[in-house]
Amino acid sequence: MFGKNNGFCGGPHRNGCINDAEDICVCPSCGYTIEHQRGVPCNSLLCPKCNCHLVRKIVLEMSEDTEPKKKKSPKSDKPYPKVNAALCMGCGECESICPASAISFIESVAFIDESKCEKCQLCVAVCPVEAIS
Repeated sequence: MFGKNNGFCGGPHRNGCINDAEDICVCPSCGYTIEHQRGVPCNSLLCPKCNCHLVRKIVLEMSEDTEPKKKKSPKSDKPYPKVNAALCMGCGECESICPASAISFIESVAFIDESKCEKCQLCVAVCPVEAIS
C-alpha cells in the first residue's frame, strides 16, 4: 500500500507508519490537515487558512478521548502545565487551543489559571517554542 518513500514517516512499521493519526498535522482552530513530514515538528508549521500552529492529529484525538472523563471525575493527577517566562514569545497559540479558557497573557507572557485548568496538556503540545511543560 504505502512504501518507504511515499511522503509518510517511512519507518519499519505497518505500511511504513506507526498509525494513521501520527501521519497527520492538523490545525486545532479550523481543522486544516496536511501529511506529517518526518523530522518536521507539526507545531513548527502554520495553517495557511488561519495562521495557527498545527498539532499532531493524535494529540487532538487523545484530548477528545479524555474530555468526557474530565467532566465526570475530578481533575486528573497530571501536574498543571508551567510556563517558562524566559522562553514564552507571547504568540497566543496556547490561549487559542485551551478548552477551559485558563490561559491569559500578562506583559506578553502566558499565565495559566490553575483554578480553570483541566490539565489536558494541549497548551504543552501546541507551544512552538516549548515554553510550557
